[in-house]
Amino acid sequence: MKKNNQQLIFGIHACVAALTNSKRVINKIICTEQVFNKYKNLIEKQNIKDVFIKKRHHIDSSLGLNIHQGIVIYCNPLSKVSSLEDIEKENIVLILDSLNDSQNVGSIMRTAFLFGVTKILYTKHNSFEINPYLIKSASGAFEKTQLVEVINLNQTIDFLKKKEFWIVGLDPNSKKKISTIPNDVKLAIILGSESKGIKKLSLEKCDFRVNINTVKSKLVDSLNVSHATAIVLYEVNNERIT
Repeated sequence: MKKNNQQLIFGIHACVAALTNSKRVINKIICTEQVFNKYKNLIEKQNIKDVFIKKRHHIDSSLGLNIHQGIVIYCNPLSKVSSLEDIEKENIVLILDSLNDSQNVGSIMRTAFLFGVTKILYTKHNSFEINPYLIKSASGAFEKTQLVEVINLNQTIDFLKKKEFWIVGLDPNSKKKISTIPNDVKLAIILGSESKGIKKLSLEKCDFRVNINTVKSKLVDSLNVSHATAIVLYEVNNERIT
């Protein structure tokens, strides 16, 4: 959702994070009086020319939705990141294999940030859209976590292997637990879509295939990918701490 090539952001946490991001060029803010009074100092500090105070129902009508939490920002999109420079400095990175649900990706960014993961790789094609719903779901983490766009996933995996990353894939057919992953190596964790999982060739390149043990059910056949991400990162971090 863009207007005149401007990025639209709504939601309290997403907007506050954008306002505190020095890389953001913010052009306009629309908010309720209550929100403005609460964040007045932060908003005025940015020296934004166009700040409009409106009733909540007017914002609802303007956007055609009511989940904005009383604030909307119009800003320039952040520059795309496509370089893997300095990737070897990371201990854990995530790889998104053909995920197309933007809100799931936003939730993954939020989870990743809270576990200290700041780089998430994704493929350019057959992938999600960076939209206001993703940014809102990230709850501020969009401004703190890098989405790195790569063209060829398998070549990227090979590159990461050369940088001494061990590749981990979630595989429902595996009998290995997350706890079997060594806690003293750099990890690149691949997350596939809920419907198709990780692509076959990518799965074949994994050094570890692990499974999250859940109740077997014909009604519900898989975890939400953002929930699976939280479990994996918790287990991996817990092993490293202990």
